Amino acid sequence: MRFLFLFFLVAPTGAQTLGGLETFSQQDNGESWAFYNYATEQAFNAPWKFSGNEDPEIYATFTGAAGVSLFADVMSSNGFFVGNYADTGIDTINCDIFIEDTNTFSEVEFFILAGDTFYYSNPYLVEQSGWTSLTNSLSRDQWYSYDEADQQFFEVSLTPANLFDVKEIGLNFYPSSNAAGGRIVAVDNFSLLPDLSSPKTRISTGNSTAKISFSGILGIQYTVQNASNLVESSWRNVGNPFEIVGESEIDVPLANKGFFRILSQPFYIEAP
Repeated sequence: MRFLFLFFLVAPTGAQTLGGLETFSQQDNGESWAFYNYATEQAFNAPWKFSGNEDPEIYATFTGAAGVSLFADVMSSNGFFVGNYADTGIDTINCDIFIEDTNTFSEVEFFILAGDTFYYSNPYLVEQSGWTSLTNSLSRDQWYSYDEADQQFFEVSLTPANLFDVKEIGLNFYPSSNAAGGRIVAVDNFSLLPDLSSPKTRISTGNSTAKISFSGILGIQYTVQNASNLVESSWRNVGNPFEIVGESEIDVPLANKGFFRILSQPFYIEAP
């Protein structure tokens, strides 16, 4: 299991939340998510905490070569992960997944039910058994929908018109053979975040200062850092972390010669 070091804010109850995080630490929350078994075409409450350690998760087991889904709807985590993603500024899905045996596993994908349409991410191939992290951008990564008449997937762009009414969100797991029967897949630390791409930074110089300009977005804490070289351990904070929505200009003494960057850290709000 991967442990998170996070900035937490107070959680509202209900509705999609920018920075929303489900750690499945509460059994009621875990079992409020759904497990769909393609072998039986039935949905159940997601099983909770297979590992027996102090950091629980939700999980599913394969039935032969049939896929399974783990997902949230309006009944899951007090409705924390469904609703209007467009107005909230949600752009990124992040979670940890567990694959018991990659020798019998094919691929995993994110899916969203928005309005009456299902949308699917590109599939992820997992090379090693155990825990790994997945991240997907709704705006920058390719998504697909399925044409029932042509029985083909086609590329789509997820726009505010698509994302104003998200009813389900989750993952589809697909085994590679009947040998996967009884094998476990799991999900933990599921979060909905803003755009995590680095802000475009502009630097200008004056007599004694450098002016660093960029545009900030909601849900992110920013830190200006300086280094004399590009070795990761050389970076040091210039001033304190801060939040800004819109244009920001920061004056830095020219004594801090070298390289500059903006470090972005999302805020997380744990599901109630």
